[in-house]
Amino acid sequence: MTQQDVAVNWGGKTWSGETAWPQEPSERTYDLAVRLEHGMTHHPAHPPYSYTLVKKHGEHPYPGGISSAMELLTMGAHVGTHVDAPGHISLDGCIYGGRPVAERQTPHAGVEVGSVEELPPLVGPGHLVDGPALFGREMTPADGFGAEELQSWFDNRETPGPGSIVLFRTGWMRYWEDSDRYLGLATGLPGVKLSGARWLTERGVRAVGSDTVNFEHKPHVSVPALDVHVHLLVEQGVPIMESVNLEGLAADGVYEFFFTAAALRIKGGTGSPIRPLAFAR
Repeated sequence: MTQQDVAVNWGGKTWSGETAWPQEPSERTYDLAVRLEHGMTHHPAHPPYSYTLVKKHGEHPYPGGISSAMELLTMGAHVGTHVDAPGHISLDGCIYGGRPVAERQTPHAGVEVGSVEELPPLVGPGHLVDGPALFGREMTPADGFGAEELQSWFDNRETPGPGSIVLFRTGWMRYWEDSDRYLGLATGLPGVKLSGARWLTERGVRAVGSDTVNFEHKPHVSVPALDVHVHLLVEQGVPIMESVNLEGLAADGVYEFFFTAAALRIKGGTGSPIRPLAFAR
């Protein structure tokens, strides 16, 4: 099954696709999402996350001593740990599958084509590429994951194949609480190069992700870097996950695992918050 085959509005329906389910039970489950909280790091191009407890316990009590509480959440779809849908990026007015999008978008209904409702469940064999382990030191904005680096990393490891999910750790999550440093607004960011993205799509990966806000390599902050987004989202229809917390996996040396995540069913959404999980022996 190709990415084009699953690029249909399957929301509310049944998705049919092959998934290599684990043959043995897992012993550990890793939460790969950052915590959503008021004032958290967010890219200035996207609306921030905000939380308000609008109804507190005791304010409107029910009979018998019962009370309830509830909150109001506001946020951009590309804030925190999230996935980019094909409709997030266009090239020459078209998104994945050569579909024109300019006349198929409205403020309240979003994009009619390429929305997160088209994304299949992100379920399958997971692979971690640990940049600091690969480079033998902490990564810098000058460092990127190209085809050569990926071939070196997977020389003695299980190689990704059709349906795989590949996640990249740069170590940048250590700056999560330092917004400007994490976003690389003055320095740029390490990440996946175009040759690395092509190496992945040649092997039929289902989705990719990283612990940075930008996914792709952005060595110069003043130079736009979207070639990798164009290749993955527009040319290949491969979803991109960003701000994925990979510190737990790396600390335990877990490089192969079973991965699950799914986008929220947002009408016209160009992205969605996710709660990715990794299951390991």
